[in-house]
This record gives sequence, structure tokens and C-alpha cells, in this order.
Amino acid sequence: MAIKASLLTLGALMLAPTVVSARPEKEAHGSVAGLAGYLLQTDGGEGVFGFGLRGGYTLRQNIYVGGTFMYHLDDVERFYYLGGEGGYDFQLEPVTIRPYVGAGIGHASITLSGTTREIGGTIYGFWFGGTVLFNLNEQWFIGGDFKFPILSFEGADAALLPTLSVTGGLNF
Repeated sequence: MAIKASLLTLGALMLAPTVVSARPEKEAHGSVAGLAGYLLQTDGGEGVFGFGLRGGYTLRQNIYVGGTFMYHLDDVERFYYLGGEGGYDFQLEPVTIRPYVGAGIGHASITLSGTTREIGGTIYGFWFGGTVLFNLNEQWFIGGDFKFPILSFEGADAALLPTLSVTGGLNF
């Protein structure tokens, strides 16, 4: 079920350029935003809360280059990943739609019976997703983010871990 939803969302993001026009060239600008969200388990288990930061720079041609850091935790699992991202901003005033891709590394651990044991240790992964931002004014924005990280844990199969987050931040 989650894979079907992932494919439908990816298809919608790929069609976005035909529905939404690119914003006219503007001054290049930086942005920083917080993320708070929920990792949706694809195996029927409970999801995992997460929070993070995203920062980047949008070029005059509406190309976004930046990075993200996400940290997910609950009573048993803890993992984080960070990496670079690239995307393109489409504008439907006052909304910005940004499909993006990213890649990076991280670390994972699991706690069993009060002791911490590393499961996989280092994480390697890539992700694709989209963010929809509502521009409150020239500086501030709020929105939502849906990301599909595909993370590879050492000694385990790669896992698709869809994440739904709320975001808010500042353009400068």
C-alpha cells in the first residue's frame, strides 16, 4: 500500500511542471527552515517522530541547492541522516512547489533491554520528495514536506521510509 502511494505521489510531482509555471527569475536568495514530522512505517509497525533542519540557496533560475538533517527517535530506535539536496521551485502565488532529490549518510542504533546495540551503524541513502510552501510574505513561509528516503543499513536490506513533515522558515 505504501509503495503504491509512493508511486502516485512521485507521478504527481513529475506532472507538477506541466500544471504550475516556473516563477519569473528573481533575485537569488537563501532559506532556512525547521522540520517536524513522522516517519511512516511500511511494515505495519508504529511510526517514528522526527525533527530536523533544512537550509539552502535558490538561484535566479529557480534551481534550489541545499541540505537537510533529520533525526528520528522513539523509545527503541534512534537514527539520523544528513545530506545534500537539489530541486526546482515552481510558483503558483503565493505557493511554492519544490520537487527535490537528495543523498547522504547517517547513523542508526537500537536499544534492547536497557543496552544500546548498533544495528547497521552507518546509513547510506538517497531520497526524493516534494515540499509545498505557503509564502506568508517575502521572508516567512510555512508548509508541508513529503519525503521518500531509501536508506541502506550495513548488513541489512535497504528500507523505504516515507516521512511526512510540517515546515516553516525564513527566506533571506
